[in-house]
Formats: sequence, C-alpha cells, structure tokens
Amino acid sequence: MANSRKHSLTLTEVLQRAMAYSEDDVHPIAAYLKMDKAGLDLGRKNKTHENAQSIAAYLCKMGSNDVATLFRGGNGVAYDEVVYDVGKSLKAKVVESASIEFNEGQIITKLFADALDQMSEDEKRELLQSIGIKKVDLPLSAAGTVIIQQLLKHYGGFTVYKLTLVLSNMIARALLGKGLTFAANAAISRTIGLALGPVGWIVTGAWLAIDLMGPAYRKTVPSIVHVAMLRQIIQNRISIGVVGDGSVGKDALFKSVFGVDTGNVSPIAGSTIDTQVYEQDEDGSVQLVNFPGFNDFRPDVESLTNDHLNHTDIFVLVVDVNRGISNTDIEILSKLKAYNRPVLVCLNKLDLVRPNDKEKLLLEAASRLKGADSQIETAFDPDPRLYSGDPIGAEEVFNWVKGQLADAGKNTDQLKRGSL
Repeated sequence: MANSRKHSLTLTEVLQRAMAYSEDDVHPIAAYLKMDKAGLDLGRKNKTHENAQSIAAYLCKMGSNDVATLFRGGNGVAYDEVVYDVGKSLKAKVVESASIEFNEGQIITKLFADALDQMSEDEKRELLQSIGIKKVDLPLSAAGTVIIQQLLKHYGGFTVYKLTLVLSNMIARALLGKGLTFAANAAISRTIGLALGPVGWIVTGAWLAIDLMGPAYRKTVPSIVHVAMLRQIIQNRISIGVVGDGSVGKDALFKSVFGVDTGNVSPIAGSTIDTQVYEQDEDGSVQLVNFPGFNDFRPDVESLTNDHLNHTDIFVLVVDVNRGISNTDIEILSKLKAYNRPVLVCLNKLDLVRPNDKEKLLLEAASRLKGADSQIETAFDPDPRLYSGDPIGAEEVFNWVKGQLADAGKNTDQLKRGSL
C-alpha cells in the first residue's frame, strides 16, 4: 500500500455509489450510527445523494471531538481526519499525510492482526483457508502482524480487500447479530460466509478494548471498517457503459465482445427499462450498463441513470456508420466527455456500407467524432448475406477496453472476452 496522498473518493461518493447498486450494503452503517430510525429512506433511488450526505455528515460528527465540534457550529471534521484519529487511537500505523485508502488499510490490518493474535493455529488456518488462502506456507505460530505481512507479500493489495470483507462481516456478526449480505458482490459473500463459524466470536473480545475508549468509538470504528469495505468493493468493481441511439447494435456488442446475451440474461434488480445493468458473471465484479440515448428521461429514472453514469469507468459509444453521424451522436459524445472517462466510438455496421461510400463515411466520422479517445470500425452482428466472417472489431474493442481499465488501476482478471 502506497502512503502518498492521492485523490480519494469522498465519504459521500463511496456511500452514494454503494447505494446506487444496493441500499442493503449501507444499512449496517446506519445501524452502527443508530441512524436506522432517523427517517432515512435508503430504498429510494432518487435520494441516494441526499442520504449519503446525511450519513457522511453524522459519521464525521461522531468522529469529532465534542468541544471541537461545538466551535465548528456542530459540523464534524473531514473524514480523512476521522480515519487518522481513529487509527491513532487503535495504535495502527496511520500517516497524517497519507491517502484515506492507506489509513483505512492500516486500521483493517491492525484490527485483523489483533484478531489473529487471539486465535489458535488451527483457527487461523481455518479462517485463511475459508477465504481461499491455502497454498502459501504461512508462519501461523507468529504474531498476526507477521502473518499479514506475508499475505501482502504473496497476494498484494487484494489481501486488504479480502481482509476488509471478512473483518466487516465479523464485526456485523458481533455487533448486529448477523453477517452481511454483500449484495454488491455475491461471490465474495459466499466465500467469506465460511469465515463466520468457530472464529466468528473473536471480534467480540476485540471490541471490549474499543469500548474503553468511549462510546463514540463503538460507532465510528465499525463504520470506518464498513466504509473501507465499500470502498474496496467499488474500486474492484468494473462498470462499462455502452451508449448509443436506438438500433445501432448495442445488444450485439454485449454478446460479441463480452459474451452477454441480453435476450437471455435479465438485468439486475434496480435497473429500469431505460437503463439496463447486466452482470458478466455471478460475482458482480463486472457490470455492463446499457444506457439510453439520453433522450426524454422520466424524472424518476434520470436520478438512477445519472447515478450509473457517475460510477461508470469507461464508455463505449456505438454509432451506425452506415446511416452517417447524426447530431444526436455528437451530442451524446459531448455529454460523455463531460464525465472525464475514456470514450471509445464503435463505427458499427461496417458490413452494410457500400464500398464506394466507405472512405467518405469513415472520414466524416473521424471529423465529427474527433472528441473520442479512439474509434474502431466494427460489425458486431454482420449480415450473413453480405459478410460470412466473424464479428468485425470485437477483439479490438475488448482489448482497448481492457487496456484502459488496466491503466486506471483496475484488476481486469475478471473481465471475460465473449466467445466467437
């Protein structure tokens, strides 16, 4: 984990992005903060930003010194200060100038190391095996900090991801009486569910020390751990947005590039007839979003669509090059560029272009859509009467998307290429 300060998602952004996928993933924080009866309506998709702001403000207030809060007019300190203060109180190796992710990670590893120190070697082995750590010869008789150092050495930053998920689940079991559902990542949920057996009681003892620090820490510490878990899920999730006017070939792109047949796969809960969200596989780590053409949003749909737009890592704009570049295509590209994410234009239905018109149409597209980061000529569902080969450009599109995601620091191992 690098400890240099970098741009981090704000607390509000983490909470809103989590709620955009499933409000259930944020319920535990409201419960830890005793806000679950404060009139929050987490189930309303058009209230995600408002609810995220309310929870964030209250968490920062709980993490502030009461006297300091009084002089701020009742407002809490910044979230990075809360994390740093809690880390110091827990004797974690936090750094004041470091990023939020780094200090959250230091808190996670400190709490997890403390929990490991209370386990027998058999319990440690059982816990680590339950989260898929089996092959590395770890010094199970050593201190928890040494074990975690070895895990980081062998598994890298993904170790913190797994530890965060397990720890947040164990804390929920200890404080809320039940584990987490992890609606945003079903496969991880099934994996760490095995970690809630004989070792699940460990955290209860660990929280006794936190109680001695004062009642506020019983709210802020589990909340910070849960926020760290949500941040890890968001950072490890890939969201690919496919945008375009009607009948340009978006569904064919999903199938030929990513292997998702939208005719046979139902969108996940919470999507609408205007914005469809598909999971590439059952673990939910790669989500493919089929956006409308940005025309005539209903007010209740616009908020949900904007949520997904804000959380998309990369955009693929599909245009029908055979019918020329429309003003709508240009308008869509302009709107996508405002999100400051990579944008690829697929000049689709190339197989339908008459040979004499091809050069002219491609030159027009290059000129009118020059704001895109790249353009690729494609035919995702070629007309067999005109072209007998495989889809055109599908592999190039996949490789471009994967490369851009890797450059952004995303783990692309879970991204799958569609079979021809």
